[in-house]
Amino acid sequence: MSEEKSVATEVAKTGLAPIPENLPEELLPLYDWWKASGKQFLITVTAAAVILGGAFTFKHVRAAKIASANQEVLKASSLDELETVVAKYGSTKAGNAARLRLAKAYYDASKYEEALQAYDTCLRKGAPVGFKEIAELGRAHALEGLNRLDEAMAAYQRFDKTLSDHFLHPQAVMGIARILTLQGNKDAAKKLLEELKAQKTDVPAWEMAIASLEGVITRYQPRAERSLFDTANDAAGAAAPTSPTPAPAAAQ
Repeated sequence: MSEEKSVATEVAKTGLAPIPENLPEELLPLYDWWKASGKQFLITVTAAAVILGGAFTFKHVRAAKIASANQEVLKASSLDELETVVAKYGSTKAGNAARLRLAKAYYDASKYEEALQAYDTCLRKGAPVGFKEIAELGRAHALEGLNRLDEAMAAYQRFDKTLSDHFLHPQAVMGIARILTLQGNKDAAKKLLEELKAQKTDVPAWEMAIASLEGVITRYQPRAERSLFDTANDAAGAAAPTSPTPAPAAAQ
């Protein structure tokens, strides 16, 4: 009896729970582990479940948002609709695809400054795979539209040199030809187009585009430069009062 009390007293002093009766010996290590670390293990597992569940929920919500963005990008057709999509989903993976469409819509509407800003933002945020080159070429077109010809020429030439195998490469070459024409070098522009035409003899769409640009370049006539004196003389002539027309003689 005294021995049993001694064991109970020892258990109480050490804070250990008594071992259940009839516990198989092979389970003693597991029982000891449970008493020492079981509660902490449960807390860890529960926390991990919460974290993983939160991550799964976040991933699911993000995927749903991207899918919704893609659908709205495809449905959007006007500037207002595209602006709304970019404002709403610009921070998602679909944001830059929407921004590219918006930039092109700005360009088509002759809003070249807005187009340039949209292309720059797209490139800064990291255009999707396969779209970076499109954004670079679009940026060159926007610079050309703003009459920033030196910058546009540099952008076209960079595309021409580094992306000669890209399917949009002819667009860069034609951009160079247009700027050469505007700079007064029609012969160099035509020579460039002749070389491009020789490379694209098996692509009817490019042949038509090149032939169309050749016609524009042939017909292009730069505006004659006029001095300020000529402009002032014209303005003075327009402002001079005209002599009054004599009144018809009265009928006799």
